[in-house]
Amino acid sequence: MKKAHHRLRRLCAVLIGFTFLFSGLFKLLDPVGTGLIVSEYFKFFHLGFLQGLSKPLGMGLALFEATTGAALIAGVYRKLAAAVASVMVVFFTVVTLILWIANPEMDCGCFGEAIHLTHAQTFFKNVVLLVLALIAFLPFQNFGVSRKGKYVAFWLAVPSLVFALWYNAQHLPMIDYTEFKPGAELFASLDNDYQEMDGKVPTFIYERNGQRGSFSLDNLPDSTWTFVGVDTLTRSVYRSEDKPVLSIRDAEGGYRDEEAVIGKVMVFSVTEPAKADWDRIRAQRAEAIAAGMRPLILSVQKAGIPADVEAYYVDYKPLITLNRANGGATYINNGEIISKWSPKDVPSGSDLSGLLERDPVDAFTDFTVKRRIKAQGFALYLVALLLLL
Repeated sequence: MKKAHHRLRRLCAVLIGFTFLFSGLFKLLDPVGTGLIVSEYFKFFHLGFLQGLSKPLGMGLALFEATTGAALIAGVYRKLAAAVASVMVVFFTVVTLILWIANPEMDCGCFGEAIHLTHAQTFFKNVVLLVLALIAFLPFQNFGVSRKGKYVAFWLAVPSLVFALWYNAQHLPMIDYTEFKPGAELFASLDNDYQEMDGKVPTFIYERNGQRGSFSLDNLPDSTWTFVGVDTLTRSVYRSEDKPVLSIRDAEGGYRDEEAVIGKVMVFSVTEPAKADWDRIRAQRAEAIAAGMRPLILSVQKAGIPADVEAYYVDYKPLITLNRANGGATYINNGEIISKWSPKDVPSGSDLSGLLERDPVDAFTDFTVKRRIKAQGFALYLVALLLLL
């Protein structure tokens, strides 16, 4: 009977551990996004003076959460891990209860951008964890003894988590869960008016490899398609719910959303102009032009942009969602996001030329799959390390 009870306690502890590990890991994969989530919490609790610490605090909490989860799974430092996990579960339950009652327009961020839960769902998720904690950690004694190999596994997992934090802080997230992920198609409107309306809309018919397609004026295909003719259809024009909007403005305040969806565009996102490496951006811009791309520099403000640089303007949140890096680049083909890079990872001119020669679907699939395999491989490595060693 005691043996069965002990196994039940360990099972509950491991379930809590997996929740903590993957919750922390999803946040570690997206340091900038985690900082934005923490910033929303500071705003909600009127702690605006801590905004500057949003990212480091978010990363510290994510690493602490993942490390606690690793300890629970491996079954090491059991009493300490039980105490820490219990405090965290109680704290998160109270916070999410407040969010459920107040119902602010924000996401809990429990699993970063990967999984979105309502405030009610988040609260009841924490209630389940609280029940598991009561089973796993009460009475607060007789936690059993860990095998020495488990300590080795844990201390191999911890530096691996630190490496994940460092790597993702230097590069873009290995898996993009945002609305501007590769494969997403941007919605654009010349006047930024997304009210539903009906009317005559000119449609341009193009042909390629025996297949015909209809295109609107602001989303014409590339030169591999042959123009056939023009058709006029009566159809509704509205903002599609599954197409994110990137509202672009020129220096006079006019909307220029179409700039990002016409042809092969290399977008350079500059969220902090004063800190951007403009020499690097100029060089990468020149290579993009040589490869056959149309460069587009998007910034959040005019201040800090060199006088010789032409830029358009986007609000901070959509721009940092499009690309997490200051000075990062995003390749968009006729409105479809193909791939994106941090400033140091932008391909050379010859590689960009090769990218343009590929079918866009194959290009973004290859880009996405490779990065997803890396992330999934890392997660499997951690699980195998903690469970099998």
